[in-house]
Amino acid sequence: MLAPKDPCGRLLFHLCRGFAIAGGLVLMIITVMSVASTASRAVTGRPLLGDFELVQLGCAVAVAAFLPWGQMRRSHVLVDFFTVGVSLNTRRFLDGIGALLVTGCAALIAWRMMIGTVDLKNSSESSMLLGVPIWYAYALMVPSFMLLTLAGLHTAWSEFRGVRQP
Repeated sequence: MLAPKDPCGRLLFHLCRGFAIAGGLVLMIITVMSVASTASRAVTGRPLLGDFELVQLGCAVAVAAFLPWGQMRRSHVLVDFFTVGVSLNTRRFLDGIGALLVTGCAALIAWRMMIGTVDLKNSSESSMLLGVPIWYAYALMVPSFMLLTLAGLHTAWSEFRGVRQP
């Protein structure tokens, strides 16, 4: 997919792609750790301590990092059963409304995650085995949801203007 033509869209496109790459790197690290834990279990009979905790936290961060890229590429799941026979303008309008709904949900989640991050930090909640503060993962996910909010606004704006990248 090509980057949008407008400067704001290009910046968002590259930021979203960077977040997705970072999410992919997190998943690669988790994969290596999982393989090491499995090998340790096979060789010594003991897995790496807290491997499932790190997988849980890392996957949450990675999935959040992928969401803005999916929005910019318009590759989220789309049920077009009811819109197959409608005009292009109607479909663009409905897609714009959908992007605004994503924007609203992402903004709400970002706001609540910011509050949750502060609450988790204040309560010193941590993982059971490794004692990793849970707020670290929340703090890493907040920028992804903020970026998803911006990507949703941009895609809605593009749909309402009738501009869609191939």
